[in-house]
Amino acid sequence: RKVAKLLQVEHLLNRLPKQLSGGQKQRIALGRAISRNPQVFLMDEPLSNLDAKLRAETRSQIVKLQRQLGTTTIYVTHDQTEAMTMGDRIAVMKDGRIQQIAPPLEIYNQPANRFVAEFIGSPPMNFIPVQVKAPRIVSNSQFRLSLPEVWEPILHQYDGQSLTLGVRPEHMSISAPAPKNLVVTVDLVEALGNDTYLSVSIPEDSSPLQVRVPPDKIVRIGDEIWLSIDPEKIHLFNPHDGMVIPKSDS
Repeated sequence: RKVAKLLQVEHLLNRLPKQLSGGQKQRIALGRAISRNPQVFLMDEPLSNLDAKLRAETRSQIVKLQRQLGTTTIYVTHDQTEAMTMGDRIAVMKDGRIQQIAPPLEIYNQPANRFVAEFIGSPPMNFIPVQVKAPRIVSNSQFRLSLPEVWEPILHQYDGQSLTLGVRPEHMSISAPAPKNLVVTVDLVEALGNDTYLSVSIPEDSSPLQVRVPPDKIVRIGDEIWLSIDPEKIHLFNPHDGMVIPKSDS
């Protein structure tokens, strides 16, 4: 009864399984596990069969429950929203190997490699091939961007080499024509109400970029626009092994 009260399922105890909804079944399953008083919970994609509304509700219930019990919980998921909102620390895995372990915001803002950068974030990080010109210029045929001074020590080691620049959709914005900005063509407009996402293409590059713009910004498919990149928010990756290039040796 104590566990049922904790999970708010006291009124369901006399029902048959076929009379329970998906979310109710999930809470009952959690109750069975809790009643054994385990030292660790292992949850393997427990919300994968629920619809979006139930998934959000049950996700918040699991977080609240874990905080009340204080039991260590290992939660396996392919849903990055679940990982970012539920975890104190995230371990990102690929092919059975851990790529990075860190708190959610560190994973998002300081990815260890291109795989982590692309996996965490919706839409994912954009990637643009660039050439390095010391002390702190990165460029390609479409734009030329000057980076903050903190990049100088490391970029001297990559002078003349090709790297991959990574930038998240929210760190690009519509701007005026300028050598440091990128001219693109709008291929798709997704208006979500609170945000608008653009899928854009660069001339001579088949890889689309994703850009987040304010909802009141009117953009149409086929428009040619200029995008500025926030140099404070960029990431650089080694194109050979995908590892991030730190801003300094420290």
